[in-house]
Amino acid sequence: MMKRYLLYILLGLAVVPAFGQGVTDYYRLPARSHQYDRLLTRYGGPYIQSRWYASLEGFIRTDRAKLDNSLNGLIESDLVGKPGWGAVVGWVYRERWAVEGGYARMPIHTQVSVTSANSPLVFRYSNARNAFVLRGKRLLLSTNKPWLRSGFWLSGGLWVVPNTGQQEGRFSLIGYSYYGRRETPDTLRLTSQTNTNVNLTALAEVGAEYNVRLSKAVDLGFSVRRFWGIGSALTTDVTYSINRTAVQQAQLSGSGTGMSYGMTLRYTFSTKRKLGNALEVRGKASRL
Repeated sequence: MMKRYLLYILLGLAVVPAFGQGVTDYYRLPARSHQYDRLLTRYGGPYIQSRWYASLEGFIRTDRAKLDNSLNGLIESDLVGKPGWGAVVGWVYRERWAVEGGYARMPIHTQVSVTSANSPLVFRYSNARNAFVLRGKRLLLSTNKPWLRSGFWLSGGLWVVPNTGQQEGRFSLIGYSYYGRRETPDTLRLTSQTNTNVNLTALAEVGAEYNVRLSKAVDLGFSVRRFWGIGSALTTDVTYSINRTAVQQAQLSGSGTGMSYGMTLRYTFSTKRKLGNALEVRGKASRL
């Protein structure tokens, strides 16, 4: 009999704590473990913290010099479109921010057209064609899985343009005009002289890019950029004279204001990866 009572007491001690714990408390630990495993699968793996890349870019660039006087329609400033190329080295942080710097063979032009009875006479000049850029970029929209680099980027940068201060060219045109029954015609002369600035000038840039990941190390990019010149890198001074007496003057100022349409090939040569923290989601600590 005593053994039977002792067995009942031991069974009661084992059952009472289970009833006190309740169903919710009893299953809390497995639910927590399942949620942690889900976060670990999604955020706990390695990700790209930063990477270094080198790129080559080919582009078509357009610019137009500013003309302050058309000499009553005698001359015009034309839009110039020429190919160019560049090379940069860049650093990317967590596939969201990037900064790059490099060199581009990117001429700034003045092009003047002189109207005539047959066809316009065109004279084009350019500076030394050298420019150096520092550019920052921000990913706006990813079009691929996380960390795979494809997407739309917004960029902004500053270009420095060194100038030589040298004379780049000149032209001289002579014509004759008769008035009434005069036997001696008037001599009409149009002359110009083009020089580069002796000081550094600059360009401000805003652009948009779309990058496509081709492989683990190679990207292909397409870009459109808008440029605003800060100072004139190149000026063309034109003088209109009659019988060697100057009548009017005009100036074309080539600052580089224009557009660029390009294609870029990037190669990633260094990548730093980091293990993610399952207790950290978008920078906020989990309360698990």
